Amino acid sequence: MRLLKLSLFALVAMIFIALPLTAQDDLDPAAVPLVEVVEQSELFADWLARHPGYTPKAYGPDENGLWYIEFYSADDEWLGYANVDAASGEITGSFAPVPLQPADYQTQLDAIRLHVLADAEVLAWLNNQPDLWEVYPEWNRWEQRWDIGFYRGIEGVMVYAVVDENGDVYIADVLDPHQLDEAAALAEARDRAITLAYSAGGVDKALAGSDDWTTYAEPQGETQWGVTFVSGDRALFFALVDVEAGEVLSAE
Repeated sequence: MRLLKLSLFALVAMIFIALPLTAQDDLDPAAVPLVEVVEQSELFADWLARHPGYTPKAYGPDENGLWYIEFYSADDEWLGYANVDAASGEITGSFAPVPLQPADYQTQLDAIRLHVLADAEVLAWLNNQPDLWEVYPEWNRWEQRWDIGFYRGIEGVMVYAVVDENGDVYIADVLDPHQLDEAAALAEARDRAITLAYSAGGVDKALAGSDDWTTYAEPQGETQWGVTFVSGDRALFFALVDVEAGEVLSAE
């Protein structure tokens, strides 16, 4: 498995004479100039221009003097966020789920195809027979990467790839998508088990006076989970639940 660290865009505020595309009547006055910095930044200027009537929201400042600013489209689609230093006006972190322009999409897709099908690790996953697999490349705008799925019958291989600012392609990860689905299902079952355990009779009394408790959930069979509420090294409460039936089987 290979991981790739993605660097943040270095964003520089630009001064525009044009008015912003959205009203800011509901913003804290202190946040208005910071919102304008984000609106005029390299990442957001063109992106927000595609969404007339968008709405900014601002929260802050926090203990470090940072404001959290995010944007929503007229139909309430989340358009991205930025953290801005109130003192300097510097954008310290940001993200927007920007899709690729059509020309960039095709250029990157061509580069991705060449690189991925020549990668030794990918070829090993494909048993060195890439022509026998159906290929489904997709630009993932939320992760800002390419997700390339290879499928042959019930077998599957997922490749995550990134094209950097110089046009170079990097393989970020290669994995079995079925295992990914299994991990997601397991996490969902664990969350349901904890929710069920928290509804058990007596749990409120057991946790009373303990603010630092945490939970540990372990599968006890196909659909049963044991959930323990712990504070430090002391077990406060235990519940056995059935996530499929939605029932608490026992508690102590």
